[in-house]
Amino acid sequence: MARKIWVSTTAFQLRGGPTIEANTEKASRLIDQAAVDKPDIICLPETFPSHGLSNDLRLTFPQPVPGPVTDMASAKEKQYNTHIICPLLEKRNDRIYNTAVVIDRNGHIVGTYDKLHPVTTSANFTEFENGVTPGCEPKVFDLDFGRIGILICFDILWPAEFAALKTLGAEIVFWPSAYDGGFPLQALAWNHKYYVVSSVLTSQSRIIDITGEILGKTGQRSAVIGLELNLDKRYFHTDFNASQMPALKAKYGRDITVRVYHEEAGLVIESNRSDLCIEDIMKEFDLELGPDYIARHNLAEKTTRHHQIPEPQKPRQTKSQWA
Repeated sequence: MARKIWVSTTAFQLRGGPTIEANTEKASRLIDQAAVDKPDIICLPETFPSHGLSNDLRLTFPQPVPGPVTDMASAKEKQYNTHIICPLLEKRNDRIYNTAVVIDRNGHIVGTYDKLHPVTTSANFTEFENGVTPGCEPKVFDLDFGRIGILICFDILWPAEFAALKTLGAEIVFWPSAYDGGFPLQALAWNHKYYVVSSVLTSQSRIIDITGEILGKTGQRSAVIGLELNLDKRYFHTDFNASQMPALKAKYGRDITVRVYHEEAGLVIESNRSDLCIEDIMKEFDLELGPDYIARHNLAEKTTRHHQIPEPQKPRQTKSQWA
């Protein structure tokens, strides 16, 4: 079935402080703005409660979880029937973590993700982010609309973490950050064919398609952006798939959307009908996802490199390899 959900994200526009309470109130107002669209999930920026505070007060930054900041988010979630990603500095077992807290529609904490790669704040690499402990592993969270992953800010420089979230089945990766991030976010969305949603302390939070295209972003004139995303949407290589498109469109017409990426030799198919699942379409028309196509090449090439003839694989039941 077509799983269409509404995702909202926010930006702090470099306006924070002077207190944690003031930042928490600002986040509350951003949630109120986003809630007009009745979103399924709202993302707030990295460590927003401590944004704009003096470093002399850094020992007072870390918050308990649950605590006053997450209590605010929980109350908003119950009020608006949404999920919220609430990033903050958390004090846990006498350590400090750069954490993203995931809270469900009932105001319950689903889990937390600890930033894997906090940036050094000492020239000799003896301290990270004024005392933050690095996390241990990437995580995904199963919410009522699908599976999400979270990575934070400096994590962007470790592509393997984004690849791990793909392996774990993430359909959307949220990226709370202190800075905009720019083009690498698009490349990561393209490489892994999942949505990427950023939420930043600066100006340009983005919602990025599985094709790497920016669908919407915040800026000077708006600190909130929300869009509908279709999680029943897949990317295919054109080989063996493009020749099936005339019959596919003839049968389903406007019930599906097909978009061809000519230069990249790819195409995107999404279902627009609540009772029509993309996996059923794939089975009916013998469509193969790009990673599966590549995996079959890898299997055959490995044998060929050893000067052997590869075992025949199941042939595709299509009219031709190329349209």
